[in-house]
Amino acid sequence: MNKIFTKAALAASMAVLSFGAAAESVSFQAGVTVQNAFTLTNDSALDFGTIRASADLAAAETATLVLAANPATSPTTASTSIADAEIAILVPGAPASFSVSGVSPFGSLTITNPTETAISPDAAPAGTAAFTLGTPTYYVLTGATPNSAATTTIQVDANGEATFNVGATLTTDATTPTSDYIDGTYSGSFTLELNY
Repeated sequence: MNKIFTKAALAASMAVLSFGAAAESVSFQAGVTVQNAFTLTNDSALDFGTIRASADLAAAETATLVLAANPATSPTTASTSIADAEIAILVPGAPASFSVSGVSPFGSLTITNPTETAISPDAAPAGTAAFTLGTPTYYVLTGATPNSAATTTIQVDANGEATFNVGATLTTDATTPTSDYIDGTYSGSFTLELNY
């Protein structure tokens, strides 16, 4: 039996040796497209509406107007001393609105808050009271989590898109200006940053 097994093993090994392995090779290219950029658009400005305002010309009392990012939330006012500084709403405003597109599906973007900056009279003498804008808030209208407040991130939907509002707090001048607010428009420029 050993002789039969040995002959069979020898025949099998010879068969393997007599038929060499065949191989073919081909070169190919590999590539990738990188798109880190996306589109961020300011669809409407932050509008605090029409107000009556007075500044504290002798001390540092302030009044505030909080305009929420959620469009269903009414604006509110407060004052540290209503006799010295006040804001009263005549015509309510609206939060700023933004849209983002070209993001990876369900990607999350980190928000960098705008730096607090003055909202100054567009035409007024030097020393006229101004406002400051601070404490931005965010509300997602469409995206992965529609109709929800956002703090530090916004997540887009399956199409890589989202829309959101920005609200903020308007504060009267705490620098003891030489003259009170005058009738007219007040404005300031701010930068909102989103990044992966």
